Amino acid sequence: MKPISAEIMSEIDRKAQDDFGIAQVVLMENAGRSAAEVILADTASIKDEKIAIFCGKGNNGGDGFVVGRYLANKAPGRLTIYVADMERIRPGAARDNFEIVQKMGLDLRPIGDFLVSGDVDFTIGVDSIFGTGFKDRLPEEYAAVGRRLNSSTVRIYAIDVPSGLDATTGVMSKGCFKADKTITFALPKQGFYVNDGPSVCGEVIIRDIGFPMALLESYL
Repeated sequence: MKPISAEIMSEIDRKAQDDFGIAQVVLMENAGRSAAEVILADTASIKDEKIAIFCGKGNNGGDGFVVGRYLANKAPGRLTIYVADMERIRPGAARDNFEIVQKMGLDLRPIGDFLVSGDVDFTIGVDSIFGTGFKDRLPEEYAAVGRRLNSSTVRIYAIDVPSGLDATTGVMSKGCFKADKTITFALPKQGFYVNDGPSVCGEVIIRDIGFPMALLESYL
């Protein structure tokens, strides 16, 4: 598959919704479910793992809430979701999925709690803070999370793009999350293969989340 820029991915996402009528919540559900399936396939027993998911305020965070829902169903009581800003989650699909995990009674905590806690006591980390829209520099709080995870032995899965990596240029910000696997959607991103991309993406896994081939074929 031909790698694409972040701008083209945004265009594909917009056309899927505007031209084909595929709701954002449908794409988010498919993305989160497919990412959870990758994580579950990697584990002999998810109930033996302890999981932390780091969610941002936008649609990438929304993907993380969906991941959390599926993993929590398989490993009840073994999962914590750290949320960037619970009061400012983007209205729409991201907010809807946040409210679902709230109603499920999952362990939701401010992301700052992770930074003031003791040792990293989980085995799987899911990076769902920033996606293809990221540019420039990670805010210090998120960079601090990235540095701490990067110095641990936790197995990290990045949802769509490692937080702190420019999906087009492959240039990473200080504190960029370093993934063991990057689970991306529809098409690979240019930044995975140039500059800092190869050092932070790990294994790149591409998942189909329901974009029509009639839409994607002009970008292949």
